Amino acid sequence: MREDINIRASRFLLARTVRPCRHCRAATPLFALVVPPGHLALELDGTAADDASAVDTWRVAADTAFVFHVEYLCDGVRHRLRQFTHSYRPTESLGFVSWANHCAACARAFNDEELYCEPGDAFLPTSESSARLIHLLPIDQAFEAAAAGYAQEPQFFECMS
Repeated sequence: MREDINIRASRFLLARTVRPCRHCRAATPLFALVVPPGHLALELDGTAADDASAVDTWRVAADTAFVFHVEYLCDGVRHRLRQFTHSYRPTESLGFVSWANHCAACARAFNDEELYCEPGDAFLPTSESSARLIHLLPIDQAFEAAAAGYAQEPQFFECMS
């Protein structure tokens, strides 16, 4: 069993939207991983007396979260993703492998910063109307990932369909 897994869930959602590629300007489908309320997130215990005595603790999350900067996905999730997309796949950049969206036309990888981090990005909508452009597909598959990005309680999530 991998020791770097930091997010677990009994199921997950696959979010999909379409945006232009910044390299070739072709409209391309983009995908994101979403874990529902009740998922587990590994966090450093904030109740410890000091950093030296703090240990990682699994916490049950009350909210939905987007998961990005994904370094590892369990076999079952990888298999399910291949059923829906070939453009969200591992890529290597600067000697580091992570999962990323790739343009359907030019095959260049999208950086997660351009999809999740600034208001108005593909998976960070700023209005109900932009959130309606994100479609959610529930997937009944156990989820395990090692990820550095975790956006809890996304704004306008209730408007995504």
